[in-house]
Amino acid sequence: MIKSYFKIGWRNLLRNKGYSVINISGLAIGIAVAMLIGLWVFDELSFNQSFDNYSRLGKVYHHLTFGDNILTLEDVPQPLGNELKNVYADFEEVTMTREGDYLIGYEEKQFSKTGLFVEPQFATMFSLHLLQGSMASLKDVHSIMISKTLARDITGDDAIGKMIKFDNRDNLMVAGVFDDFPSNSQFAEIKMLLPMNYYFTISESTRSQMNNWESYDFTCYVLLHDKTSFLQAQPKVKNVLYQHASGDAKGIKPDGFLLPMEKWHLYAEFKDGKNVGGKIQFVWMFGVVGVFVLLLACINFMNLSTARSERRSKEVGVRKVMGSGRSQLVNQFLIESILTVILSFSMALAIVVLCLPWFNELASKKITIPWGNSYFLLLSLASIIITSALAGSYPALYLSSFNPVRVLKGVFKAGRFAAIPRKMMVVFQFTISTALIIGTIVVFRQIQHAKDRPVGFDRDGIIHISIRTQDLAKADYNTLRHELLSTGAVDNMAKSDFPITGGASFDASLTWQGKDPANPPLIAMNSCSHDFPKTNGFQFVEGRDFSRDLSTDSSALIVNEMAARLFSNKSAIGKKILFGHTKEREIIGVIKDQVRWTPFSKQAPHLYYINYTGMGYLTIRIKANVGVRNALTKIEAVLKKYDSDAPFDYKFLDDDYARLFKDEERIGKLASVFAALAIFISCLGIFGLASFAASQRTKEISIRKVLGASIFMVWKMLSRDFVGLVIISVLLAVPLAWYYSNQWLQQYDYRKEISWWIFALTGIGALVITLLTVSYQSIKAAMANPVDSLRSE
Repeated sequence: MIKSYFKIGWRNLLRNKGYSVINISGLAIGIAVAMLIGLWVFDELSFNQSFDNYSRLGKVYHHLTFGDNILTLEDVPQPLGNELKNVYADFEEVTMTREGDYLIGYEEKQFSKTGLFVEPQFATMFSLHLLQGSMASLKDVHSIMISKTLARDITGDDAIGKMIKFDNRDNLMVAGVFDDFPSNSQFAEIKMLLPMNYYFTISESTRSQMNNWESYDFTCYVLLHDKTSFLQAQPKVKNVLYQHASGDAKGIKPDGFLLPMEKWHLYAEFKDGKNVGGKIQFVWMFGVVGVFVLLLACINFMNLSTARSERRSKEVGVRKVMGSGRSQLVNQFLIESILTVILSFSMALAIVVLCLPWFNELASKKITIPWGNSYFLLLSLASIIITSALAGSYPALYLSSFNPVRVLKGVFKAGRFAAIPRKMMVVFQFTISTALIIGTIVVFRQIQHAKDRPVGFDRDGIIHISIRTQDLAKADYNTLRHELLSTGAVDNMAKSDFPITGGASFDASLTWQGKDPANPPLIAMNSCSHDFPKTNGFQFVEGRDFSRDLSTDSSALIVNEMAARLFSNKSAIGKKILFGHTKEREIIGVIKDQVRWTPFSKQAPHLYYINYTGMGYLTIRIKANVGVRNALTKIEAVLKKYDSDAPFDYKFLDDDYARLFKDEERIGKLASVFAALAIFISCLGIFGLASFAASQRTKEISIRKVLGASIFMVWKMLSRDFVGLVIISVLLAVPLAWYYSNQWLQQYDYRKEISWWIFALTGIGALVITLLTVSYQSIKAAMANPVDSLRSE
């Protein structure tokens, strides 16, 4: 019997090739979109779950209170680890880590890779899979562990025992090779593990951090005992940092807490000390979009199946007269639905295989189809069954309900109310599609709004280079600058603790006349050379730049407008600021507010002061009339004199600034693709329904033409119903899209309000797309020869 069902279903697909193509292709696109989104959602939800201790691992965060602002950070001082491990019994293990990009060299090869300084217990806490060597090597300050891919790149398969030069400083022996961390894990980019004890031997500065409770440069991970919950352990870390803080640090009220590993990736966003979620909102958003796109494709199937009811009514009548029960007819139509879905699913798999590399690049992922995973196979089978039931249940129940007597007498008509469910489903399709398009426009306008925000510095023709080796750090600044300017390719050069688009330091000890000691404000600081403001094109609103001719400028300050208002109600020029209760500095210039971090949020008061010590960054402005490639070659030649073994790694300032938009731009691109596919699927359904409507009214159209109707009148008659449905869809989509778009915009301090023209433009666009889709079938029917259709009458 089932074989007969499939055979009849296959014949029906071949007999109605046009509708079959629309049904199968529409469903295939819907399933492919749902599958891609499903793989992405699974990758996000399974982040870090490859670690054996996933449910017991946590990270120490802390809140710092700066006046009305509460800053949440994960950087903590090194002594915290020993304090938690030795004082509190809730923690089975505690490890401190410090991440960074480091130079490594082997023979003639030079690489810049991400490494992690760790304590020995890190390996067991994070399920490190060692392929070669010994875990004990993390106790040896002269050893290094490298990943399998790094070992293959620099030494070949046999890396154990090889000597690697680390950061142009020390030769370390490869004592272990570990399997690369999974791509969807916290440590995906880590290619080296180094003993923490080695870090404390690098310099006097790093050695001082070992017992310094004021140096917030490390990350603390904890492993709870089996019977200890995070709720029980939270109070243990709450006051530790505050108890060990100095008087000034106590003023910013460090308040520690634990964040479980399950929340690191999707729930790690804080605003004013409160967890506001994070990437999880995008996971749910795209999950809902995937379900809706699949639902739109299923609606196409239902609409086209029920629209063709009159063509299959005689088949149903004959079957009932011959003894078929309703359940048998339902089974027949469900089998046809399953057959369509199987073909669609096969096509969808092919689409996913072809599109996955592009999708991975767009989503910055390394997703693969888990062909051998039994869960994937079971989920695929369940998807086929659920989609078949979803798409085929209504047509099966509807078609099997026909009265055989009325059908065989030839008096069967679907009735004026039979089309209402189809119209409702078309309205639903275009409501969702229109809402998605509006949402996509809102996302792109928000991104462009942030891009258009005045940044307060120049971005063109400027590169910055990280000073990562002692050789370059010890180079005489003035000599290096002179050599770069002498190339004729460099307009200016400066040095700073952080790049203009990078981080900043904070000092709770800053004091000035009029400061409220109970509410120390958040002030970002960056030490730099005299040439930093000019190199970056700072825009002064008051005062002057740093001057080499004035020795007093070694104690000078340049502040932004926000800081100037904080320090004084009037002009801030001449205002004295005390650093660490000992060093007094004077404000000599006020610059426009700058966008130093994410342009979607409020910025902070900033100040710049002179300091030539430390590693930091070089900022180089290339002359406008010099070719970039030529300039980079000359700059590299100069830097190689001071640091011959290090690779020439640089970043253009405009590229670095563009990085601040990457998450929002990725979301915008994905949303635009899915919105376009949603409208395409909806148009496929409209096209099929328009084709069927035209074929059902062929004789009516012919009579109207004989009586004098023009092509335009016939086109208007056939298009009117669809236009009405789309207008209703737009009216429903507008408030829906406005509500959810407005909710999404609330997460940004700097945002673009939603304009009325977005809804008008989208509504007009939806109408135009509908008319173009329907017009082909309408004009084709209107231009047909009426003699051909009336000959049989």
